[in-house]
Amino acid sequence: MSIQRLFFALLLFILSGLPVFAQSNWHRVNLNWDVSCNVDRGSIERRGADYTFRTSANHCTGGIFAQRAEIFSSTISVNRAVTYLFETTVAMTTQSTEPFVLFQIHDGRNGCAPPLSVRWKSDNTLGFDSDYTRDQGMDGCVENRALRDQRYTGARLQRNGTPHKLQVLLTFDGNGNFDVVVYMDGAGVLQGRYEPSSNPGFVSSSRFYMKHGVYSQRVWSYEMTSTGMRVLEARN
Repeated sequence: MSIQRLFFALLLFILSGLPVFAQSNWHRVNLNWDVSCNVDRGSIERRGADYTFRTSANHCTGGIFAQRAEIFSSTISVNRAVTYLFETTVAMTTQSTEPFVLFQIHDGRNGCAPPLSVRWKSDNTLGFDSDYTRDQGMDGCVENRALRDQRYTGARLQRNGTPHKLQVLLTFDGNGNFDVVVYMDGAGVLQGRYEPSSNPGFVSSSRFYMKHGVYSQRVWSYEMTSTGMRVLEARN
Protein backbone atom coordinates (compact mmCIF):
# COMPACT_ATOMS: atom_id res chain seq x y z
CA MET A 1 0.00 0.00 0.00
CA SER A 2 1.49 3.37 -0.98
CA ILE A 3 2.06 6.07 1.62
CA GLN A 4 -0.35 8.31 -0.30
CA ARG A 5 -3.19 5.76 -0.18
CA LEU A 6 -2.51 4.94 3.48
CA PHE A 7 -2.64 8.62 4.39
CA PHE A 8 -5.87 9.01 2.41
CA ALA A 9 -7.55 6.09 4.22
CA LEU A 10 -6.39 7.26 7.66
CA LEU A 11 -7.54 10.82 6.96
CA LEU A 12 -11.01 9.61 6.05
CA PHE A 13 -11.19 7.58 9.26
CA ILE A 14 -10.08 10.53 11.39
CA LEU A 15 -12.74 12.68 9.70
CA SER A 16 -15.36 9.93 10.07
CA GLY A 17 -18.00 12.40 11.18
CA LEU A 18 -17.99 13.87 7.67
CA PRO A 19 -19.64 12.26 4.62
CA VAL A 20 -16.70 10.49 2.99
CA PHE A 21 -18.47 10.35 -0.38
CA ALA A 22 -18.34 14.16 -0.61
CA GLN A 23 -14.71 14.15 -1.77
CA SER A 24 -14.39 15.68 -5.25
CA ASN A 25 -12.29 12.82 -6.65
CA TRP A 26 -14.93 10.09 -6.17
CA HIS A 27 -16.48 8.70 -9.37
CA ARG A 28 -19.31 6.20 -9.62
CA VAL A 29 -18.44 2.83 -11.17
CA ASN A 30 -20.67 0.05 -12.51
CA LEU A 31 -19.72 -3.35 -11.07
CA ASN A 32 -22.58 -5.23 -12.78
CA TRP A 33 -24.40 -6.75 -9.80
CA ASP A 34 -26.23 -10.07 -10.13
CA VAL A 35 -28.09 -12.52 -7.84
CA SER A 36 -25.82 -14.98 -6.02
CA CYS A 37 -26.64 -18.66 -6.75
CA ASN A 38 -30.34 -17.91 -7.39
CA VAL A 39 -32.88 -17.40 -4.59
CA ASP A 40 -36.44 -18.40 -3.72
CA ARG A 41 -39.03 -16.56 -5.76
CA GLY A 42 -39.65 -13.04 -4.40
CA SER A 43 -36.63 -13.11 -2.09
CA ILE A 44 -34.78 -10.36 -3.96
CA GLU A 45 -36.55 -7.47 -5.65
CA ARG A 46 -34.79 -4.61 -7.42
CA ARG A 47 -35.87 -1.16 -8.55
CA GLY A 48 -32.86 0.67 -9.95
CA ALA A 49 -30.37 1.11 -7.12
CA ASP A 50 -32.89 -0.07 -4.49
CA TYR A 51 -33.13 -3.69 -3.34
CA THR A 52 -35.41 -5.65 -1.01
CA PHE A 53 -34.06 -8.87 0.51
CA ARG A 54 -36.29 -11.53 2.10
CA THR A 55 -35.75 -15.01 3.51
CA SER A 56 -34.47 -17.60 1.03
CA ALA A 57 -32.94 -21.05 1.16
CA ASN A 58 -29.22 -21.10 0.37
CA HIS A 59 -28.89 -22.34 -3.21
CA CYS A 60 -25.07 -22.17 -3.20
CA THR A 61 -22.96 -25.24 -2.45
CA GLY A 62 -20.53 -25.73 0.42
CA GLY A 63 -20.42 -24.35 3.94
CA ILE A 64 -22.91 -24.60 6.78
CA PHE A 65 -25.11 -21.54 6.13
CA ALA A 66 -28.75 -22.41 5.30
CA GLN A 67 -30.15 -18.97 4.38
CA ARG A 68 -28.95 -16.64 1.65
CA ALA A 69 -30.41 -13.67 -0.26
CA GLU A 70 -27.38 -11.90 -1.73
CA ILE A 71 -26.14 -10.10 -4.80
CA PHE A 72 -22.57 -10.08 -6.08
CA SER A 73 -20.47 -7.75 -8.19
CA SER A 74 -18.21 -8.29 -11.16
CA THR A 75 -14.55 -9.10 -10.50
CA ILE A 76 -12.09 -6.75 -8.82
CA SER A 77 -8.52 -7.45 -9.94
CA VAL A 78 -6.19 -8.60 -7.18
CA ASN A 79 -3.33 -6.95 -9.06
CA ARG A 80 -4.81 -3.45 -9.29
CA ALA A 81 -4.23 -0.74 -6.69
CA VAL A 82 -7.60 0.96 -6.25
CA THR A 83 -9.80 2.52 -3.57
CA TYR A 84 -13.55 1.83 -3.58
CA LEU A 85 -16.38 3.14 -1.43
CA PHE A 86 -19.44 0.90 -1.22
CA GLU A 87 -22.45 2.72 0.20
CA THR A 88 -26.14 2.14 0.73
CA THR A 89 -28.88 2.75 3.31
CA VAL A 90 -30.08 -0.46 4.95
CA ALA A 91 -33.23 -0.98 7.00
CA MET A 92 -33.76 -4.36 8.66
CA THR A 93 -37.23 -5.36 9.87
CA THR A 94 -37.46 -8.53 11.95
CA GLN A 95 -38.35 -9.87 15.40
CA SER A 96 -35.28 -12.10 15.32
CA THR A 97 -31.83 -11.44 16.80
CA GLU A 98 -30.21 -13.87 14.36
CA PRO A 99 -26.71 -12.76 13.26
CA PHE A 100 -26.12 -12.36 9.53
CA VAL A 101 -23.49 -11.31 7.02
CA LEU A 102 -24.28 -7.94 5.44
CA PHE A 103 -21.30 -7.37 3.12
CA GLN A 104 -18.37 -9.43 1.84
CA ILE A 105 -15.16 -9.29 -0.14
CA HIS A 106 -15.09 -12.80 -1.57
CA ASP A 107 -12.66 -14.72 -3.76
CA GLY A 108 -14.84 -17.69 -4.76
CA ARG A 109 -13.65 -20.15 -2.12
CA ASN A 110 -15.99 -22.84 -0.75
CA GLY A 111 -16.56 -23.61 2.93
CA CYS A 112 -14.31 -21.13 4.71
CA ALA A 113 -15.14 -17.51 5.50
CA PRO A 114 -13.93 -15.21 2.68
CA PRO A 115 -11.14 -12.65 3.06
CA LEU A 116 -13.70 -10.25 4.58
CA SER A 117 -17.26 -10.45 5.88
CA VAL A 118 -19.06 -7.68 7.75
CA ARG A 119 -21.39 -9.39 10.21
CA TRP A 120 -24.44 -7.79 11.87
CA LYS A 121 -24.30 -9.53 15.25
CA SER A 122 -27.04 -10.61 17.65
CA ASP A 123 -26.26 -7.68 19.96
CA ASN A 124 -26.77 -5.27 17.01
CA THR A 125 -23.12 -4.35 16.66
CA LEU A 126 -20.88 -5.17 13.69
CA GLY A 127 -17.86 -7.45 13.44
CA PHE A 128 -15.49 -8.96 10.88
CA ASP A 129 -15.28 -12.58 9.78
CA SER A 130 -12.18 -13.71 7.86
CA ASP A 131 -10.40 -17.01 7.23
CA TYR A 132 -7.41 -18.45 5.45
CA THR A 133 -8.14 -21.56 3.36
CA ARG A 134 -6.25 -24.66 2.26
CA ASP A 135 -9.00 -25.33 -0.32
CA GLN A 136 -10.11 -28.43 1.58
CA GLY A 137 -13.65 -27.34 2.46
CA MET A 138 -14.43 -26.72 6.13
CA ASP A 139 -11.44 -28.87 7.21
CA GLY A 140 -8.99 -26.44 5.62
CA CYS A 141 -10.09 -23.23 7.38
CA VAL A 142 -7.97 -21.19 9.79
CA GLU A 143 -9.42 -18.06 11.38
CA ASN A 144 -7.76 -14.75 10.54
CA ARG A 145 -7.64 -13.19 13.99
CA ALA A 146 -6.15 -9.92 12.70
CA LEU A 147 -9.62 -9.04 11.35
CA ARG A 148 -11.85 -11.10 13.66
CA ASP A 149 -10.43 -9.40 16.77
CA GLN A 150 -11.21 -5.83 15.62
CA ARG A 151 -13.64 -3.97 17.91
CA TYR A 152 -16.84 -2.19 16.95
CA THR A 153 -16.99 1.35 18.35
CA GLY A 154 -20.40 2.59 17.16
CA ALA A 155 -23.97 2.80 18.44
CA ARG A 156 -26.34 -0.17 18.56
CA LEU A 157 -28.20 -0.79 15.32
CA GLN A 158 -31.97 -1.22 15.05
CA ARG A 159 -34.04 -4.05 13.55
CA ASN A 160 -37.37 -2.20 13.50
CA GLY A 161 -37.07 -0.72 10.02
CA THR A 162 -34.86 2.18 11.11
CA PRO A 163 -32.59 3.20 8.19
CA HIS A 164 -28.83 3.07 8.71
CA LYS A 165 -26.31 4.51 6.25
CA LEU A 166 -23.65 1.88 5.54
CA GLN A 167 -20.33 2.81 3.91
CA VAL A 168 -17.40 0.45 3.41
CA LEU A 169 -14.11 2.04 2.36
CA LEU A 170 -11.75 -0.46 0.71
CA THR A 171 -8.18 0.30 -0.33
CA PHE A 172 -6.57 -2.49 -2.38
CA ASP A 173 -2.78 -2.31 -2.82
CA GLY A 174 -2.47 -4.53 -5.91
CA ASN A 175 -0.59 -7.25 -4.00
CA GLY A 176 -3.57 -9.09 -2.48
CA ASN A 177 -3.79 -6.90 0.63
CA PHE A 178 -6.52 -4.40 1.42
CA ASP A 179 -7.50 -1.99 4.17
CA VAL A 180 -11.13 -1.61 5.23
CA VAL A 181 -12.99 1.05 7.22
CA VAL A 182 -16.71 0.58 7.94
CA TYR A 183 -18.87 3.65 8.56
CA MET A 184 -22.37 3.49 9.98
CA ASP A 185 -24.52 6.61 9.94
CA GLY A 186 -21.47 8.76 9.18
CA ALA A 187 -19.23 7.46 11.97
CA GLY A 188 -16.23 5.15 11.56
CA VAL A 189 -17.12 2.06 13.61
CA LEU A 190 -14.81 -0.76 12.48
CA GLN A 191 -11.49 -0.98 10.67
CA GLY A 192 -8.79 -3.50 9.81
CA ARG A 193 -6.43 -4.86 7.20
CA TYR A 194 -6.51 -8.13 5.27
CA GLU A 195 -3.13 -9.65 4.44
CA PRO A 196 -2.81 -13.10 2.81
CA SER A 197 -0.98 -15.64 4.94
CA SER A 198 2.72 -16.12 4.24
CA ASN A 199 2.23 -19.87 4.81
CA PRO A 200 2.50 -21.55 1.38
CA GLY A 201 -0.05 -24.14 2.51
CA PHE A 202 -2.84 -21.58 2.17
CA VAL A 203 -4.43 -20.67 -1.15
CA SER A 204 -3.90 -17.10 -2.40
CA SER A 205 -6.83 -15.16 -3.86
CA SER A 206 -6.80 -14.85 -7.66
CA ARG A 207 -9.75 -12.42 -7.75
CA PHE A 208 -12.01 -10.39 -5.46
CA TYR A 209 -15.65 -9.37 -5.72
CA MET A 210 -18.21 -7.71 -3.46
CA LYS A 211 -21.34 -9.35 -2.03
CA HIS A 212 -24.27 -7.66 -0.30
CA GLY A 213 -27.50 -8.92 1.25
CA VAL A 214 -28.47 -11.25 4.10
CA TYR A 215 -26.48 -14.46 4.60
CA SER A 216 -27.00 -16.52 7.78
CA GLN A 217 -26.41 -19.92 9.30
CA ARG A 218 -30.07 -20.46 10.21
CA VAL A 219 -33.31 -19.70 8.37
CA TRP A 220 -35.38 -16.88 9.90
CA SER A 221 -38.00 -14.36 8.85
CA TYR A 222 -36.90 -10.85 7.85
CA GLU A 223 -37.15 -8.09 5.27
CA MET A 224 -34.22 -5.78 4.61
CA THR A 225 -34.22 -2.87 2.19
CA SER A 226 -31.02 -1.48 0.68
CA THR A 227 -31.64 1.93 -0.83
CA GLY A 228 -29.45 3.98 -3.16
CA MET A 229 -26.72 1.36 -3.37
CA ARG A 230 -23.65 2.47 -5.33
CA VAL A 231 -19.89 1.99 -5.57
CA LEU A 232 -17.51 4.92 -5.96
CA GLU A 233 -13.86 4.85 -7.05
CA ALA A 234 -11.23 7.32 -5.87
CA ARG A 235 -9.31 8.81 -8.79
CA ASN A 236 -6.33 11.07 -8.39
